Order: sequence, then structure tokens, then C-alpha cells
Amino acid sequence: MLKEREKNILGMLVRDYIHTAEPVSSERIAKHLRGSLSPASVRNIFGLLTDKGLITQPHTSGGRIPSVRGYRFFVDNILAHEDTVETSRAINQLRDMRDFQEKMAHHFRVLSVFGEGMPVGFNEVFREPEFAEHEVAMEIGAFLDNFDRQRTAYRESLKDDQFHVYIGEENPVERVRSISIIIGRRGRDDIFFVAGPTRMNYEGIIGTVRIWMKND
Repeated sequence: MLKEREKNILGMLVRDYIHTAEPVSSERIAKHLRGSLSPASVRNIFGLLTDKGLITQPHTSGGRIPSVRGYRFFVDNILAHEDTVETSRAINQLRDMRDFQEKMAHHFRVLSVFGEGMPVGFNEVFREPEFAEHEVAMEIGAFLDNFDRQRTAYRESLKDDQFHVYIGEENPVERVRSISIIIGRRGRDDIFFVAGPTRMNYEGIIGTVRIWMKND
């Protein structure tokens, strides 16, 4: 169990890394906190989060990045809270599926597929630095190639008007390591998914998915 301060710092680290794609230093977090904690105190908390497997240090002298477990903690916290005021305010902004596709693919730089539709957002998603690595591009390509064959399995894993967030190897149907997939079922047959690097804007995407699923 994390203390509130540890949760806050983990959340700040995840958001910063999602935004910059760069390992996050204790000095950077301390600066965000405007002096309420010193870099040394932040490093101590980094140590605790590392021991719990929530963040990792890719380079000995560098900053920290979230692990899959850290992303999962972050996502679970998002899923546990609904911003009903913002949802009510934004629900009319998504008039139809095309609005949803465009918001997903272009604003959040992810790859989106809906129902029987074609993927949208290739130009955006492949601008992300993760896709400079051949293995990551191959991984998302393989996922897309296999999606039609796996559609029934995904549909059966979901109840009507339900969605799941799978991070890396959590995906129960198609094993992936470097991408996250948000897949949902709207009504009985309308299946959609949003795929992108594990460093995706979970808050924005989950919020928009919630809004669209409520917008009949």
C-alpha cells in the first residue's frame, strides 16, 4: 500500500514521462512540487517505488520511468474515479463515431479501429519515439494483422458497454510487450480498440472512451 505522498509522486512521474518520453529526475519532480520536498527526499521515495516494482531506472545515472506495474497502478486509480462534472460538460462534444475516431487518433496520437472500420491515425502514432524501434513497429503490425481473427475472443471477454485497459503482456488474447490496448464493446456488437505505446495518455483516452460510451 502506498502512502498518499508516494501515490502523488508516482502520478507526477507517470504524467511527466508520458508527456516528455524522457526519464524523470528527482530534481524535476522537486521543481514541480515547488520546494515542498527536496530532491533528496524525492530520491528516497523513488527508491521505495523502485523496490515495489512501480518504476525503473534505465540508466545508472539517469532518471526513472514507469514499469508496467506502475502504469497499472496509475490506470487503476483513473478507473476508480469518474469525473462526472467533466463528463457531463464534454459529452456533447462527441456527436458520432467519426468524432470519436478523430479525437482518439489525432489528439492523443494513438491508432484506433472501430467496428468494421479501417484503422485511423497511422501518421500520428508512428511519430512517437517508441516506434523508431523496429521491434515495436513489428509488434503493433502483428497485432493489427491478427485482430480480425481474434475479434470474437475479444467480444466474448467483454460485457455490453464495457472496456478494458491492457498494458503490454496483460493482453490475454494477443501477447504484446511494448504497446497498450484499450478495447471496448458498445452495445452487443460494436467493438473498438485504441492501441499505442505503453507511454500513452491514459487519462485523456479513458475519459474520452467513457464519454463516447455514454453518448447514445
